[in-house]
Amino acid sequence: MNRKKNLGILYRYELIKILKNKVAILTFLILFAYTFIQGEFEIRGNVDLSEWEMYKTLNDRVIDNTLLSELVSVSDGSGHIINDNNKAYEDLGYLVQDITGYGVSYDDLDESTLYAAREKTIAEAHELAHLTKEEELFWQERENTLGKPFVYHDTVITSGVLEGISNYMIMLLIIIATGLSSVFAMETQRKTDPMIRASLNGCKELYFAKVLAGMSYIIVCTLTLLSTYYLYIGIRWGLDGISSPIQIYRPYSQMNLSVVQLSGILIMLTLSGSALISSFALFISNTTRNSLASMAVIIGTHLALFALPTMIPYSLRTLSQFLSLLPATLVSSRLVYEFRLVRLGRFLYCYQAAPMLYLILTAIFTIAGYSVYKRHEIRSN
Repeated sequence: MNRKKNLGILYRYELIKILKNKVAILTFLILFAYTFIQGEFEIRGNVDLSEWEMYKTLNDRVIDNTLLSELVSVSDGSGHIINDNNKAYEDLGYLVQDITGYGVSYDDLDESTLYAAREKTIAEAHELAHLTKEEELFWQERENTLGKPFVYHDTVITSGVLEGISNYMIMLLIIIATGLSSVFAMETQRKTDPMIRASLNGCKELYFAKVLAGMSYIIVCTLTLLSTYYLYIGIRWGLDGISSPIQIYRPYSQMNLSVVQLSGILIMLTLSGSALISSFALFISNTTRNSLASMAVIIGTHLALFALPTMIPYSLRTLSQFLSLLPATLVSSRLVYEFRLVRLGRFLYCYQAAPMLYLILTAIFTIAGYSVYKRHEIRSN
């Protein structure tokens, strides 16, 4: 048999071995069922459906003095809606409070004060992030491309579309931990290493077959869960409002993006991030040769990387920015508030630079894993 053709055969066998992992498949099926539950309650759990019909009556109106004066007239001094018959203004009130501050008096609320408050908060965020003068100029140019005053739309669908995807990083972590932690550990625990090493393709071909099988399994799982979730949202609730500018949901963003564009970015980051996390999980499985230990390291590392960025000051820019680009932190609608840019010939947004970083780290873990695999073979002989 031609040795070059054996990689494909080994890949299929390694994929079958993953698919025969009952814990991995059961975990996927449970999470697959959960996508329907999440698709239902991501919307229903955030709004009374009868009130939602009222929210829609303000859609596509400009947030100007006329609309703001109406909001003031139906609310108390702190922005709370007085009469349930005026529930249509409640979602708008949340947006205004997000910009002006919760509990701030509406006495002087008008178009100029609202947008001035937004600009003030953005300037403070720039200062907190230690932006350079060039970065501030870059964002000012982007700010000038935004259509203002903003056109209002309720955020019931928007919140479901954008925030629902954040949960998939946790689902992805569970699927990776249960599906990939035993890929390399299985050989050692079953003591089949000597027989495998004695085969013609027991080193390089087998290693890369395992890596390809593990990554492709996770990417297909991720695509299946995300597509199911968005299909359910679209069929059950519709996609009204996803063409709205992201400023209606994240008012301080200076990115000229719509909700659907940001959703596409989050999907791209989730998929590329899944390849990175998979490569790390396979590296750990290869190193520890123990399924439970691999699971613990994979989950613990993800949780640590989720918490670390909040502990590292912005003044340590290189470390802080590197951690903020990792999937554990970045895959969220709040990425539009990452004002720090990456300069590679020209300025790149965080979501443009992150997939490049993921590709590099995936290659590093894969190459390092092969070195570990070869050393394990030598030690065991």
